Formats: sequence, C-alpha cells, structure tokens
Amino acid sequence: MLSVIICEDEPIQTTLLVKLVQQWADQCALPVQILSYPNAESFLFSYEEQPFGDILLLDIQMAQMNGMELARKIRERNRRIQIAFLTGLPDFISEGYEVDALHYLIKPIQEKKLFQVLDRAVLNLQQAPKVVLLPINGRPVRIPTTDIFYAEAFSHTILLHLAGGEESLRMRMSDLQELLGEDFYRCHRSYIVSLEHIRHLSRSAVFLDNGQQIPLARSAYDRIHQAFIHFH
Repeated sequence: MLSVIICEDEPIQTTLLVKLVQQWADQCALPVQILSYPNAESFLFSYEEQPFGDILLLDIQMAQMNGMELARKIRERNRRIQIAFLTGLPDFISEGYEVDALHYLIKPIQEKKLFQVLDRAVLNLQQAPKVVLLPINGRPVRIPTTDIFYAEAFSHTILLHLAGGEESLRMRMSDLQELLGEDFYRCHRSYIVSLEHIRHLSRSAVFLDNGQQIPLARSAYDRIHQAFIHFH
C-alpha cells in the first residue's frame, strides 16, 4: 500500500488534498493510505517514533517549524521519501535542491499538476533501491540495501558494513536474512553478504568490490556460486 502524508496547517487545503489524492489513487487503481498532520511538529513526533511514508505533500509556510526545516530533518535519515512542497510563494524554490524536492505545487493546487507530481513520485519509488528498516542505536533507520556490503555477527550484536561506514544493531542473523531478501546470501555462520557487491569467489573466501574479503564456509560454495551467477 502506498502511504501519502499531507502536512498542511490550513484545514480547507487539507480536505481538498485528501480528496484529490484519493481521486488520483482510484484512477490509478492504487491502494493508498492517506494521513494528514496540521503542523510539522505533530508529524515529526510520529515520524521519529517510527519512520513511515512514501510521498510527503508538505506546506512550506507553517507556524513554528516550517516545511523546509522539517524536510531537512527527514532527509537526515530518509533519502527515499518523495517530497513535494506546497506554497503560495515561489521564494523557497532554490532551497528545495538541498532536500531533493520532487516539485513545488503553487497554491491554489491544480488537480492536473498534483496528479502529474504523484505519477512522478510513484515512478521514482519504483526505480529506487529496496530499503529496509533496521534498529540502529535503538531507533528505526531506513537503509538502502544497495549500501550494505555485508553483515557480521558478534554474539548478540550484528555489525553492518555499509558504503558510508559501519553500524551496529541487535537482532538475530536469521531475522536479518529474511528482511534483506534473496539478493543477500548467508555465506558463513557469522556472515551475510550482498550478491551485488561480490567481485569473485574462492573456495574459502568471498571477495567484495570494495576490496574486502570475508570467510566462505566450504559447504556453502556451490550454492553461493550458483546464486552469484544467476544474480549477474
């Protein structure tokens, strides 16, 4: 189900947007969940508890925290969510680049323009890499699977080796394997590796495209070799 968030402090605008988003979803035959928030603070409170949402229709001019400030906070943890700004003034357009804004919708919102933006958002989401929600440092964080090279188990802790560094989390390797899906392989009792980042294999090691190597259980060689061939 597609999750569309509306963060708008004008009730009349919110009612209109909910109606238009539902019309668009009905036309596209897309199941959609529409959630609305009257200000940035109320949305951020819910979001920090549990990151959620695929598309965010975000009013810029709001009291206290404005939409641009909220977008910056969201982008600290989430590059996937599609953000479209709602504004009565075009003054903030240059700032939108730093938060990777999808589009600016000038009020009053036009149905045709909104539908085009929603279409683009869905296309971007379909092309985006798979994202998993993992408990990093006690809070859920969205991590693109393409950023994960491998996972390494240490007792009750798992160390994720990522494109941008390392992160630790507490969960079972079997649960992590299920979350990551078929593009990852349990090559050893203590290691899960991304098939995408494998450069080549030996009978006892997996060599990654970042120059690292990790152990390969002898009993796993034939299966991971076949998985590697089929993946590429």
